[in-house]
Amino acid sequence: MFAKLAAIILALGILGCTLLAMRQQRLQAAHELAEAQLRIRKSDEHLWLLRTQIARRLNPESIRGMATGAGPLRPIASPAPMIVPEIMGPPAPPKRADGGERRGPGGGIPGERLAHEPEGVEPGGR
Repeated sequence: MFAKLAAIILALGILGCTLLAMRQQRLQAAHELAEAQLRIRKSDEHLWLLRTQIARRLNPESIRGMATGAGPLRPIASPAPMIVPEIMGPPAPPKRADGGERRGPGGGIPGERLAHEPEGVEPGGR
């Protein structure tokens, strides 16, 4: 009887110590989270101060002066060629694996396969 009582007291003591340790870890994590949030807020305030300083120093006239002082400006990349759809014509219909053309929406012929479709895949059944 004494051994059972000692085991229960020992188990409850271990359980209490474990609970206290977990509680301490939770408090430590909350403290670290609060410190991180304070550091983020301080960094944000510093960032906003820098942004306001930049905004005070920059105005359209000073930007124009910097641009003219840099010399003649030219684009970094050449413009993309313009493709006119009327010149290209309508898109060609998809080809079948045997070289023929599909008929109507969905292919028209059961079991036909486009050249780019893998074998074993039903047309339109993706």
